[in-house]
Amino acid sequence: MNKISLRKKYTFALILVAVYALLFHTTTITLVRNHDKYAQDINLVAKEQMITAKIIYCINYMSHHVSNGHKESLKEAIEEFERTELILKGKGYIFEEESKKEYLESVKQFLNISDDKRNDKIEEIDVFLQKKYDVLIKNIGNYALVIQKESEESTQNIVFIKTLLLILLLLLLAFEAFFIFLPTENEIKAKTKELEDINKDLQERVMDEVYKNREKTLQIIQQSKLAQMGEMLNMIAHQWRQPLASISAISGTLSLDIMMDNYKADFFQAKLDSIDELANYLSRTIDDFRNFFKNDKKLEHGELKDIVEKSFKIIAPCIETKNITISTDIDDDIFVYTYITEIKQVLLNIIKNAEDVLLEKNIANATIWVKGRKDEKYAELTIEDNGGGISDEVMSKIFEPYFSTKKDKEGTGIGLYMSKMIIEEHCKGKIDVQNGSNGAKFTINIPLDKSNNKKEFD
Repeated sequence: MNKISLRKKYTFALILVAVYALLFHTTTITLVRNHDKYAQDINLVAKEQMITAKIIYCINYMSHHVSNGHKESLKEAIEEFERTELILKGKGYIFEEESKKEYLESVKQFLNISDDKRNDKIEEIDVFLQKKYDVLIKNIGNYALVIQKESEESTQNIVFIKTLLLILLLLLLAFEAFFIFLPTENEIKAKTKELEDINKDLQERVMDEVYKNREKTLQIIQQSKLAQMGEMLNMIAHQWRQPLASISAISGTLSLDIMMDNYKADFFQAKLDSIDELANYLSRTIDDFRNFFKNDKKLEHGELKDIVEKSFKIIAPCIETKNITISTDIDDDIFVYTYITEIKQVLLNIIKNAEDVLLEKNIANATIWVKGRKDEKYAELTIEDNGGGISDEVMSKIFEPYFSTKKDKEGTGIGLYMSKMIIEEHCKGKIDVQNGSNGAKFTINIPLDKSNNKKEFD
């Protein structure tokens, strides 16, 4: 039985209960019907007995009185007697047939006697009453007792069957308890323990996979940072090239004046001040890049316009040398509380992708539009270029990790994936891309600072 499945065990138990319920229901119906049948039969026999008495009463009355009303009652009683007799025969009760026949014939003969001759028949009627009626009434009563006894015996048999069914029910419950429910309960406990062990093992495996995914995410982030470091170095080189050239030219001029023994203090001081100013510019540039790429992640208050301007302060000079215009339109007083350094990193990714597309397609009047608005919940930043847009096939995969259309140009395929992760998981915002009227249009939604108070940032 232990090898049988739980479903089969419970199905078998339900079938047994259903069979018992059917037997009990059938027995109960049989008992009720049997009781009704015998009750109806006894009532019919008693009715016939009463009609017989009614006939004798009418005859007795008519023998001593002249009464047309009792004559009609006698006719009706005879007809009712015959109808009752037909019903009893239809049910299989055939008894005292000759006595009843003789009885009715005698009654009908009496009914046909004229009123003036009826007094002469009084003695004959008395004999009839004494012999025929008493015997018939007694026999009908005895037969009613026979039917009643049969009913009692049938009822006892059904009660006996119901007692057996009750015993069967007790045995059935005991059988189900010992051979189905108790083993099933133990099996359920074993299955529950097995599921608990599986869940525990599954939980450990999930935690292990979460740890592995976290490690993988950290690797992707590190790859993204390394990829952006290359971009940063190019930008540093671009912004340092002219100041270094200026320092080199000033240094050459001063060296030539020394060689020519043409030393002028004011001139030297002005040139040294220029060198100092250029050195400060180089230092500020380093600070800008260091702040842009610092590793400490913390939530900060910031104004959207200020975040965009500081980001473009780093990347705009390099982009503008490639004849790409950056047009900004950021509303004032849009405040956020977010990871500002990571928002700057996302801006760098999107602007750099736009730059690559515009240069690759050699777009005339290449432009990147950056707009900032807000609604009730979010600060909305849109970045759109006029590079012609993105194909539907690429659009559906653009945020997938390691997907890149720039493989020939050493594209890593992790920039936009990291951007989506930063905006949606870290900053609890939303990022989306679609084709605008000019080209690809990225929309970034960052939750607004609930305080929305500039004083906190001053």
